[in-house]
Amino acid sequence: MAHESPRLCFHTEAVVSTQSTGNETQQNIYWRVAYPWPMSHRDYVFIRRSKVFEDHQPVRWCAIGKSDASSTYEEKKGVIRVNDYEQTIVFQRTESGLGTKMFMHYFDNPGGALPTWLINWAAKTGVPQFMTTLIKACANYKK
Repeated sequence: MAHESPRLCFHTEAVVSTQSTGNETQQNIYWRVAYPWPMSHRDYVFIRRSKVFEDHQPVRWCAIGKSDASSTYEEKKGVIRVNDYEQTIVFQRTESGLGTKMFMHYFDNPGGALPTWLINWAAKTGVPQFMTTLIKACANYKK
């Protein structure tokens, strides 16, 4: 993300990725995703913990999300609950100081029987689509 600060990207990612309640350090999140046909929609219930590491240089903004099986969110008819989800995301300033580096590790088991071609398509398009959405949201967040 060429000209965005890590702090802006960190806060924007939280807005883009979640409908949340809670504080800056832990959020209990319900997230519903409209999957394209022929897949069923999915929903996720997870805990997102975030922390800013200011004692390191460069400063790092980190968030870790993991499925929450103990959630009180009820499952919805026609929506598949994703019970196996993990995400780690880290933002830091580039060496030039003019942008942000983002590191992300992501895993989810969407459940159901999915054909290999569909899994490959989702993997190939999901991350670029997420990045495009995040970059646009960062640009609009400042407005």
